[in-house]
Amino acid sequence: MRGSIHGKLLSVTGMVIALVMMTGVLQANAWWDAKWQFRKKVAFDTTDKGTNIKDNLTEVPVLLRLHAGNFTFANAKDDGSDIRFVSGDDKTPLKAHLEKYDPKLAIGLFWVKVPQITGGSAQDSVWIYYGNNSVEAVPDDGGTYDATMAASFHFDEKEGTPRDATAYANHGAEFSGKLGIPAAIGNGAAFNGSSDRLVIKRSSSLNFSKGFTFSAWLKPAGTAADARLFSWDDGSQSIVVGLDPAGAYCRITGDGKQAVTGKTPAITSQSWHHLAVSAEPGKRVVVYLDGREAAAAPLAVALPSPAAELAVGAALNGGGFYAGEMDEVEISSVARSAGWIGVAFGSQGQEGKLSAYQQEEAGGKGGGEDMTIHMMRVISKSISLDGWLVIGLCTGMLLLATYVFVRKFIALQKITKGNHAFLAIFGELDDPLALHEEEEAFQHSSLWRIYCAGYDEVQRCLERANSSKKNALSRASLNYVEAALDRASTNETKKLNGWMMVLTLGISGGPFWGLLGTVWGVMNTFASLAESGEASLAAIAPGVASALACTLFGLLVAIPALFAYTYLAAQMKNVNIDTRLFIEELNLKIAGNYGESA
Repeated sequence: MRGSIHGKLLSVTGMVIALVMMTGVLQANAWWDAKWQFRKKVAFDTTDKGTNIKDNLTEVPVLLRLHAGNFTFANAKDDGSDIRFVSGDDKTPLKAHLEKYDPKLAIGLFWVKVPQITGGSAQDSVWIYYGNNSVEAVPDDGGTYDATMAASFHFDEKEGTPRDATAYANHGAEFSGKLGIPAAIGNGAAFNGSSDRLVIKRSSSLNFSKGFTFSAWLKPAGTAADARLFSWDDGSQSIVVGLDPAGAYCRITGDGKQAVTGKTPAITSQSWHHLAVSAEPGKRVVVYLDGREAAAAPLAVALPSPAAELAVGAALNGGGFYAGEMDEVEISSVARSAGWIGVAFGSQGQEGKLSAYQQEEAGGKGGGEDMTIHMMRVISKSISLDGWLVIGLCTGMLLLATYVFVRKFIALQKITKGNHAFLAIFGELDDPLALHEEEEAFQHSSLWRIYCAGYDEVQRCLERANSSKKNALSRASLNYVEAALDRASTNETKKLNGWMMVLTLGISGGPFWGLLGTVWGVMNTFASLAESGEASLAAIAPGVASALACTLFGLLVAIPALFAYTYLAAQMKNVNIDTRLFIEELNLKIAGNYGESA
């Protein structure tokens, strides 16, 4: 009885497990919309192997970096307008907007509002859908952020004043720095350290009574006495985020009281670092450097609301100018948690460990395509005009070499067959000149043409000797015949060697043309990296791969040309050996039959 119950329990347990597994498979195979041909899963790792945070977060703006190492640009539209983001359950489209998309450089920067990220877990994810040529972009810059994100500056403009990406539209009122500078995330801004600053007008959304967070990516040009990264100061009350040679700090002044944090470790110049300050009234003000707490102080004072405009990169009334580059300035009206700051650093940094991109999946109406073909399409779309010129030249050389090989191969086959037929009959003759009327049978034989040249010369010598009899040719006449045979043999050799130079050029020139295209392509790749600011291996890979395509085509010319040349040379050598033996035999027979009697 107990065994029967135990067996039933095992059966029920097995059915439940199978049902769960089937449900998981169905969920994994579900397709948000069949109009999209491809999708890719992005998992968020907050364990100690990833970003290593403990907080549970909701509505987090996460930067997803697409490059050739994790995304097949050839499968999406050239402007990225068909790219959509869907929640991990594959049901809910997510708010997102594009900062930069360039398939030639293999760069895509998207800000996505992720519903939740669980601390100490790697289970949360989103889906990227793409491959639908019938749709247009549906950007939602403001919807990407929660209600407490008061301002977000990507600095992706090329001119004018920086614009706020949030729905509050706290755009820059004044700006004197430079835009379009390659930065930590796409493009950024440069401040000269003497007059440049960004001014933001006061607004109701910039109310920090409940909390305050400032974050930015910094690349200081050098050390400064006391630079103001953020300043809201009317002379009596202020919120200041500063940077000096010792490190970064935050100072908050209000109601006659002041809270000042210690200094973070010194921020090295000429390298990018993520700096964030989070202040919560009645608790603490914390300074984070590269995603980790670096300095803090108690915050007993209420957060002030100075009667002045806000400034980034300098103090509003002058002084405290920051020298260096800056990117992705975010201002929140709430104190962000350590987990939030960690996720920002982990997703926005070029070496961030938050996002793990999984394999591409094909489905929907468009079906799939082999990954090798996908990558070849990616490489081909990355090849520049000069690369295509080199590839075109190599392809032309390959086609010409192929044409020469085919013509020579056919010609040698006909010559060899004709020579064998000719020698079979010639060897049975008593009179060496008895074949002069068999032209149609040996039209492809090179020995026949040499034979005809010897025959004609013998006839001329006999005419000069006024004799048609045998044993009438002098030694001098026989020398004329030998010279005629050698001349005919040389002409046949020249015909065989004709156009062989094409194969030689393919062998020696093809690799060098390919190398030229590769070197030029690598130069262009690094020039593009300098312009885009993407210095990772994944950003370099597509450009180098496309450059190496030139070397590939150069080798595709040289290797077949080498084998073809070697084969043809061996066949020609055999023909030349047969020719030399035939000429010696013919000379002996002519001398024996038509030479003067000793």
